[in-house]
Amino acid sequence: MINKYTGTKRQSGFTIVELLIVIVVIGILAAITIVAYNGITSRANTSSSLTAADNVSKKSEAYNADQSTGYPATFAALTGAVSTASYFLSNVTLAPAPMVAAPATPATVNFYRCGTSGAVAAPTSYALITATTGNKTYYWDYSAANATLFDTAGVTSGLVGTFNVACFISTT
Repeated sequence: MINKYTGTKRQSGFTIVELLIVIVVIGILAAITIVAYNGITSRANTSSSLTAADNVSKKSEAYNADQSTGYPATFAALTGAVSTASYFLSNVTLAPAPMVAAPATPATVNFYRCGTSGAVAAPTSYALITATTGNKTYYWDYSAANATLFDTAGVTSGLVGTFNVACFISTT
């Protein structure tokens, strides 16, 4: 269409305000999507961590039932077992130090050996445990961003007879 006063052709299109409004709306939608995605990912990772911790707990109890030695002294007793053993554990990673940040894989747990030193005083290190009385399993809660106790198996605190019990993280 030609302007009758100036004789120039009018150009049609979007104004800068219209374009800015569209960009703002797209930005808002993107922000909502990103927040929703992060929440879903966090819940999925926590669920995977819980499943791993549950498997460790159940396999630890199966080990106690199958073996005359009681609860496993190391995480490797579960992962290194014959694959036909009821307590064979796979697809779970051991964090050899207390978890203070989210692990690289959600199926990562902390495994604590609990036991006595054969003396009234509680053992002061992992190496001084002579009788394993139980285990503790921790998983990473991605929603709360911390390591959370999932389960205790056996005796993990107090006394066994006259012997005090202490727990230390397993590194193997």
